[in-house]
Amino acid sequence: MAPKMKDYFNAETAQKLGAQLGIDGEEYAAWVAPRVEGLEILDRVTVFAQGLRERLEGDYVEMVGGVVEKLGPELAEGEGYFNHAFHLWPVSRFIELYGVDDPEVSLDAIEALTRVFTGEFAVRPFLDRYPALTMSRVHQWAGSDSHNVRRLASEGIRPRLPWAKVHTPFVEDPSPIIPVLDRLYDDASLFVRKSVANNLNDIGRTHPELALATASRWSTSGAPYADWVVERGLRGLIKRGNSEALDLAGFSTPTAITVTRPEFPHAVAIGEKATLSATLTNTGNTAVNVLADYRVHFLKKNGTRQPSVFRLGKFALAPGETRVVAKTHAFRVISTRTYYPGTQAVSLVVNGCEGELVDFELTEK
Repeated sequence: MAPKMKDYFNAETAQKLGAQLGIDGEEYAAWVAPRVEGLEILDRVTVFAQGLRERLEGDYVEMVGGVVEKLGPELAEGEGYFNHAFHLWPVSRFIELYGVDDPEVSLDAIEALTRVFTGEFAVRPFLDRYPALTMSRVHQWAGSDSHNVRRLASEGIRPRLPWAKVHTPFVEDPSPIIPVLDRLYDDASLFVRKSVANNLNDIGRTHPELALATASRWSTSGAPYADWVVERGLRGLIKRGNSEALDLAGFSTPTAITVTRPEFPHAVAIGEKATLSATLTNTGNTAVNVLADYRVHFLKKNGTRQPSVFRLGKFALAPGETRVVAKTHAFRVISTRTYYPGTQAVSLVVNGCEGELVDFELTEK
């Protein structure tokens, strides 16, 4: 079994972080180890940050200044922080916990930190307490010559940033985000563009009209990366079969596509795999872009069925072309899903149009 991410924040990581920041790594690790036992990842990172607060010298401004001096060289494009600097997450948490009374100094530190790790988590309390100041800084970041800092401009203001508190003002009204994304959606850095797409996807969950209007502007801009960002940024709406999102991503209603009834085993045991297959034919006179998904309609505890969408493939069908699509689905036991034995269903979704449901029995292993 693969190690859990939370287990990374242990004594060994504490020793590595302590050595980099110029404190006694062995003593710091001995202090951290018993206090993180049994905790989840965010609580572990908080313990690390509390330990730094007790060991770094001076007041907050002196502490964070000393930390910034020891952060190291900036990550190049493609050098993921999970691989190179994940041990620095407690520095971000340190700024969150202890730096809110010094916003200018802290925002400077966040900008420095994001060059070598990431700083979006630490932005949240400053958005809450100093929205105008923080958004002014965000717009500055959007014009930075550093791809990491430009990415921070988008990632730090996502309404639903993973591992961070939901920023309710932007969930209720995400319009202040759009001018920032307008500057970054065609950025030369893939790292930045991914963040922009994720931000637009967040917006689409609660304000689909705004997300669609923004994506429509981008798609007609002629910008070289616009199509990629639009499709990725509207993925949530595409999964829900939104016709406008599908059109913007180049997947029109498949009137010229015929689909055979999907083939799927009559019974599958929990823990096993099963293969779904179907045949698609373009009966029209022009090529058609196809986005094929499948939905597994899982049985819930109350007897209803809840669909989950999975990607099957994306391709073009020439006039008269026939293609067999297939995907093996694993009904493996995972922490995020509880299986209930009984009658479930599977269906094929082509360019947002769901076909016939095929029932199957999910049995105990």
